[in-house]
Amino acid sequence: MIVQVIGQTEIRLSRFDLDDLEIVLENKMMRLSALAMFVTSLGRCTFAVLDHYALRMDVEIENIVTKMTWEFSSNPTRFKVINMDIYWPELPEKRLKSVQRASHKCTIHTTISDCVEINTRVFNHAEK
Repeated sequence: MIVQVIGQTEIRLSRFDLDDLEIVLENKMMRLSALAMFVTSLGRCTFAVLDHYALRMDVEIENIVTKMTWEFSSNPTRFKVINMDIYWPELPEKRLKSVQRASHKCTIHTTISDCVEINTRVFNHAEK
């Protein structure tokens, strides 16, 4: 999997099919923080659910890209909102709603959804 750190609160995940983890930093000042790793784990967990779903639908998955952003609350510092945009070019239009529902079935999503707002959007086109 490739984790591209775009900003302090933005990452892009791709190539979920790779066995190794590759971290790409937009500039030398960027780091993959513990909080970005947490958000990455949500994206990877969601992909695992979609991978299983894709097998049943017989749809390719290698072009899935997930962009994730997040916001914090304070006192104490914690995640307030996590936004996840999933781009799946091979996904048939008729499967958009069911994949949207399936994307909420990942274990991490169900564990944190009571205390963190998670907004997930699924698109059946390439990332723009």
